[in-house]
Amino acid sequence: MSAALVPPFVVASLLVCVAGVLKLRAPAGAAAALHTGPSVVRALAVGEVALGAACAVHPTRALAVALALVYGLFAGVAVVLMRRRVACGCFGDNGFSVSAGHSIASATLGTLVLAAAVAGPRGLGWVLGQPAPQAAALSTGIAGALYATVLVYTVAPRAWGAWERT
Repeated sequence: MSAALVPPFVVASLLVCVAGVLKLRAPAGAAAALHTGPSVVRALAVGEVALGAACAVHPTRALAVALALVYGLFAGVAVVLMRRRVACGCFGDNGFSVSAGHSIASATLGTLVLAAAVAGPRGLGWVLGQPAPQAAALSTGIAGALYATVLVYTVAPRAWGAWERT
């Protein structure tokens, strides 16, 4: 696998972990968006955390393909929820409405994950196995990119909406 695909693959893996943990903590938003109960959302969230953690820690091609399919599903669900003009609850009960950015971000992450699946995915073990300066730089970059990606899904749509109304 190209080393260039490792950071986005790890970010995509960890992002579903973050989303899953936040839905476990506060499932009501996703339950409302999906017209289901909190227990169903929590079960799906456990699956997100398990898949994301497995991809981050011990990735295989099959797991990477599964993660790419999940991101494809997220992109499709985002389009449906955007048309309904509702909050998705993707990151817990934050009340952020779904935007085109959700779908674009999910499709982009899914494409990067699929490329990693084809090339042979590498996870955190590969990152931490690099010489200390490179491992530190990669880890810092991954953490920053993960935070920025969460902001793309949560804060950016609201900020963009405020800008459009002015």
